[in-house]
Amino acid sequence: MHWLTPYCAYNVFSRKQQPALRCAVRQDRPVPSFVQGETWEFGGTVWSEEPPTGFQPEAAQQAMLLTGYYLFHALQA
Repeated sequence: MHWLTPYCAYNVFSRKQQPALRCAVRQDRPVPSFVQGETWEFGGTVWSEEPPTGFQPEAAQQAMLLTGYYLFHALQA
């Protein structure tokens, strides 16, 4: 799979104390060490072609290149 494939799956984690704060990680990449069960919980898998509100696929691609994860704020629909 090419690193900048426009449509790919992301595992999304929510911060327990701030549920709108999300960390998305491509399924083919390791979860960063700061995402731990005490402070984060798995929220599901999303596809970049059908992103949740607040998720920006282009920003996610760039963040994955730079840091290996994408932090975003989930917006209420």
